[in-house]
Amino acid sequence: MQDAIIIGGGITGLTTGYLLQQKGLEISVVEKSLRPGGPIQSVNHNGYLIEKGPNSLLVSDPWIDSLIQELGLRDDISKVSPDAKKRYIARNGKPVSVPSGPFELIGSPLFSFRGKLSLLAEPFKKPLSGDKSNFETVSEFVKRRLGQEILDYAVDPFVGGIYAGDPDELILKDAFPILWELERNHGSLLKGMRSKRKDHSSGSIPNRSQSLNFNEGLHTLPKAIAKKLGNRLWLGSQGVAINRNDRGWQVTWKREGENFEGFAKRLFVCIPSKDVRKLAWPYPISDWISGCPELPYPTVHSLTLGYRREQIQHPLDGFGILVPKREPATILGAIFNSSVYPERAPEDQRLITVMLGGRRDPQLADSDEEELVDIARSDLKYLLGITGAPSFQYLTTWKQAIPQYTSAFVQWKSCIQTLETDYPGLRFGGNSVDGIALSSSLLSAKRLSEIID
Repeated sequence: MQDAIIIGGGITGLTTGYLLQQKGLEISVVEKSLRPGGPIQSVNHNGYLIEKGPNSLLVSDPWIDSLIQELGLRDDISKVSPDAKKRYIARNGKPVSVPSGPFELIGSPLFSFRGKLSLLAEPFKKPLSGDKSNFETVSEFVKRRLGQEILDYAVDPFVGGIYAGDPDELILKDAFPILWELERNHGSLLKGMRSKRKDHSSGSIPNRSQSLNFNEGLHTLPKAIAKKLGNRLWLGSQGVAINRNDRGWQVTWKREGENFEGFAKRLFVCIPSKDVRKLAWPYPISDWISGCPELPYPTVHSLTLGYRREQIQHPLDGFGILVPKREPATILGAIFNSSVYPERAPEDQRLITVMLGGRRDPQLADSDEEELVDIARSDLKYLLGITGAPSFQYLTTWKQAIPQYTSAFVQWKSCIQTLETDYPGLRFGGNSVDGIALSSSLLSAKRLSEIID
């Protein structure tokens, strides 16, 4: 009998398996794909280094930094270029730099005088009483505390860039828990942020958040973990059946036409919620899960384009640009890849990744590559002054990309928490439980691994 079987070889499942293995435990990680890491996929094509999924890892916790060091990846880190500090948001067809502080805010054209007053008045607004805030959408929260303009030209594009989602649908407490906690604990967002800055400057809370990648792309991380797991990682293995008795969990999977079987005390499920529902669960778990709500997973297109520098009027001196839905453009935003991480493109080229679709434009889900390229070219010309055809293009379409933390997520999480209570050896993790960021998926693995002492 093993100590644990982990279903899912995305970054959460891989890391959970690795951490348990480091404790000397017997584990198996079962993954249906032939490639570890889920959407973390890097491709080197014609001298361009393309990220098909996430583009950066935010090291938001010292433990993530220690994990990278433990895996021997310290020398492989590619840090964000100092030239990429700016963040742009489109307003009136022009890229406007997001103000980084109160003095920049005063002179910024991103918000009107009324919008700036609304921001400054935020600390004087009373927090929502009782448990009403538990179910408040992002839009409702922002309009209540900051006003419509801040929603339209700051939060809406941010939600589009992070979730490819709609602020009218996402529940603040689940989608952006830090903002919810700032109001709950400090009565105000600005007061809470000032308090956190004081803690960071005094050293009482370490301020180590930084974005990074690796010289050969983000897939360096799951590849390194997969190598550590060795033959305990079962790639190309489709789950066939799950059964349970008083001693633990029996999992059967098929690889290359042959059935394999594992028996363990604990079962960790680290796959998207849509795939949890497809597993062959035993009764009555099967009935319970079939009654859980489905999370929305919109289609997102990641279109990477290469241009000669002389084709681009904008200096590309930032991380990228986000586009509010109020603007007359279709793309959700664009990442300035070769500005963020050097050597992502040939010397005379610049690499840009454009995101399209999501909850904002579901009608683009079935668009073909040329249609998407035409949309991107039109919007990039309008926003960044990019002219002519791209010298390189590479499209990745994620048909079910990012789980949306809508009201259905509240019910979904309640469902799986009930299962975890009723079946103590069963635990769920990953981005359909613990947050959609790559760093959240890593911390989800840490949480799961700590269940077994």
